[in-house]
Order: sequence, then C-alpha cells, then structure tokens
Amino acid sequence: MQLYRELTLLGAGLCALAGGPAAAQTTPLPNLAATAPAAAIDSLVPPTALTLQEAVELSYRRSPALEAQRLAREAAVAQRKAAWGMRLPQLGVAASYTYLSKDIKAFDLNAEKEAALEQLGQLPLPFPIPPQIVQAVRGLDLSLTLQKQQFAVVGASAVVPIYMGGRINAAVNAAKIRIEQSDQEAFKARTDLFAEVVERYYGLALARQALRVREEVTAGMRKHLDDARKLEQNGMIASTEKLYAEMFLARAEGEQEAAALQIETVNRALGTSLCQEADYRPVTELFVVETLQPLDWFRQRVKQNSPLLKQVELTRRLAGEGVRAARAAFLPEVAAIGAVNAWDWQLTELAPRWMVGAGIKLRIFDGLSSEYKHAAAKKQVRQVEVMQAKAEEDLMTLTEKLYNQLRSAEAKVRALGASVEFAASYLEAKQRAFSEGMAPSSEVVDARLNLAKARIERLAAACAFDVTLARLLALAGETETFGSYASMPGYRTVDND
Repeated sequence: MQLYRELTLLGAGLCALAGGPAAAQTTPLPNLAATAPAAAIDSLVPPTALTLQEAVELSYRRSPALEAQRLAREAAVAQRKAAWGMRLPQLGVAASYTYLSKDIKAFDLNAEKEAALEQLGQLPLPFPIPPQIVQAVRGLDLSLTLQKQQFAVVGASAVVPIYMGGRINAAVNAAKIRIEQSDQEAFKARTDLFAEVVERYYGLALARQALRVREEVTAGMRKHLDDARKLEQNGMIASTEKLYAEMFLARAEGEQEAAALQIETVNRALGTSLCQEADYRPVTELFVVETLQPLDWFRQRVKQNSPLLKQVELTRRLAGEGVRAARAAFLPEVAAIGAVNAWDWQLTELAPRWMVGAGIKLRIFDGLSSEYKHAAAKKQVRQVEVMQAKAEEDLMTLTEKLYNQLRSAEAKVRALGASVEFAASYLEAKQRAFSEGMAPSSEVVDARLNLAKARIERLAAACAFDVTLARLLALAGETETFGSYASMPGYRTVDND
C-alpha cells in the first residue's frame, strides 16, 4: 500500500506535470535553431500532435511578453532619436500682441508750446498777431513718438547648441544604452519563455507516460484478480487473497481516473504558454545525454552570454552616463542665437528686424544641488559595481547547482534502467509463483507497484534532465543549441518500457 501511495505522488508532482493521450508515433529531438515555416505552425490549430520545436516557435509568435518587449524597444529607439534632436538647432515661431499704457515718445513740447503762446499774447507788441497764425501754431504737433500704444509682431527664432558641458552626449549615450537594455530584456524574456515551454511540454509528456503506466497497472491488477478468482474456485488460495486483489484493483482504477482528470489541467498550462487552447499531444520523446560538456564550459557561456549579467553591465554603463550628465552642471553652456521679425504692425522703425549672437551660461551657486547630484551619481555607479560582482557570483553558484542536478538526473536514469529490468523480472516470477499457489496475492501486487514506481521514477528523472538542461542553457543564453544535443555522443531517448 505504501508503494502504491508513492506511485500516486510521483505521477502527480514530478517535473511540473502536464499531460495528454499517448501519441501514435514519436520523433527525434528537433533542431530548435531552425525556424518552422509559418504554414506548418498555422496548421497546428487545433493540433493533435505537437513537436517541441513547433511548441517553442508557436510560443514565440504569440507571446504577449515578447510583443511587449518589441514595443519597449520601439519606445527606446524613439527616445534615442529625441536625444539626438538636442544636437540640432532649436527653431521656433512666435506671435505677440502688446498694449501699452501710453505711447512711448522721444520728446513732447506741446505743453511748452501752449505756455509760449500765452506768454506771447501778453507781450506789448507793436502790432497784434493774426489769429490765423496762432491757430496754425497751435495745430503743430511738437512731439516724436517712438512706439505707439498698440503693436503686434510675428517672428522666428533659432538656438544652436555649441557646447553643453557634455550633457547632450551623456543623454545620447544613455538613450543608446537603453536600447541595448531593451534588447537584453527581450532576449531574457525569450529564454525564459523557452525554459517555460520546455518544462510544460515535457511535463505533459511525463504525465501522458504516467497515465499509460497507470493504465497498465490497472490492466495488470484486473488480470491478477481474474487469476485470483480462478484459483479461489479451484481451492488453491483463500478468499482473502481475492479480496486483496479486488481492493487494489479498485484503488488502481481510481488513481487512473485521477490521472486522466489531471491531464486536462496540465494540458491547459501548456496551452497558456502557447496562447492557444487545444488538446496537445507531445510527440518529442524524453531524452538524456550521458556525455555533457564540462562545468567550466557552461560557466564560460554564462559569463559571456547571460542576459542577466549583460543587463547589470548595461545598468553600470547607464550609471556612468548619469555621472557625466551630473558633471555637466559645473561646466559652461554655450549657444548661438538668432531671431527675425517676419511681420509687424505699428512696431517702431527703430526696432531691429533681425539679430544674431552667442551666449554663455555658467552656474555660480545653486544651493549645492549640483554637488549633491554628482555625488549621488557616483555612489550609484559604485552600487551597481557591487551588484555586478554579486550577480556574477550568484550565477556561477546557480550554474554549478543546475549542472550537478543535470548529472544527477542522468545518473538516476541509468540506475533506474537496471531497476526496471529487475522489477519486471521479479513481477514475472511472482506471477508464476502465485498461479502455482506458491506466493500470496500481496507479493504480486507489491511487485507490480514496484515496477510501476521504477518506471515512473525513470521517466521523471529524464524529464528533470530535460527541464534542467533547458534552464541551464537559458541561463547561459544558449537556448538555440538545445536541439543539437540530439546529435551528441551518449544521447538516448527514454520511453515507457
């Protein structure tokens, strides 16, 4: 009974189970570096059989995460173009209307004119001044208006940056780094999706194989019960032996039904990764490779290609550009300027119609804000450097852990191969002994459960090998080489036998 419970737990939990009905045929592990034709993938909707390559390519085409990363890169490219625009002349057009409290005059002698006329009229002149002359003088405007009370101007201006203290260069470089960051984020999303699909695909394959084992256990228990009934009728065994067989047959049928129901759930998990619900049936077999590259090979690949390490390195470079941008606050800014009035209304003729020049700006004191920002930027660089060293150390540890798990899974598959052979021979012997009345029913049941346990453990170990290999290659940024392991020495498939 304990062995049967272990069989149940193994079938339910090992290696991220996902399941489906048994496939009619299997195919060798495909070369995942090759891209499946679009027509071939479209024909899989809804599929009845699915290779690992098709599953991976289908997930790449439909993944919302990859689509989001594509949009993020387009945004980063647009931001880089915006940063480049800071180098170009800044052109603008402006229109204005102005209403002054009064006209602007250069001089106004009208008040003095009236006073002079009054004084002139009081002088004892030998002859009177003709009124016509006085009126004419009064009509004279003895003022000069520089600017009327209302005026409007339409003009254009230009500012050409000459030297901004390195601020523009820092912004352009930072925008370029952000594009590289988006590329690495997309690459990491792709490798993570690959590892997820491999885990769920082979989990589905394992669940299907486990269901077949349960079906065989049920069939064997049913045949054992038939034999027990015949032996009981012939008086060769006690009725308790038959009842024992009946109990475990019922239990086997219940576990088989539970496994079949569970397949629907784990099949749906694969459908989620593929963004397409269907009755998926994996046809690419579980496999192991006895001869693997050494641990140093994987470590070197992780150092060179890991998207995580590349993201940290880009973050460090981005922090360095932040230091450059903060340093620009201490340096002068030089720019050329120009303006022209394209149209005006009632604007004084004394105003220039165009102008050109150059300006320089240097901050003297801003409350120590620039100093603190510069110090913070340098601290951030140091922080990222510490994180970079820690990330590399952690990845090396994780690489070794996954590699050891990989070797352990392969060794377990080899060891369980002999266990399966022994368990099969032992079951056959116990069945013969039971049929001759030389062994109790419990020994036949235990032998059958031991065989099923060994077979499922062997399949689970192969699944663990495949999933761990996918994770290790994803960590190293080498997911495209997964298919090449089918041609490596020591490659072999692991089936249900």
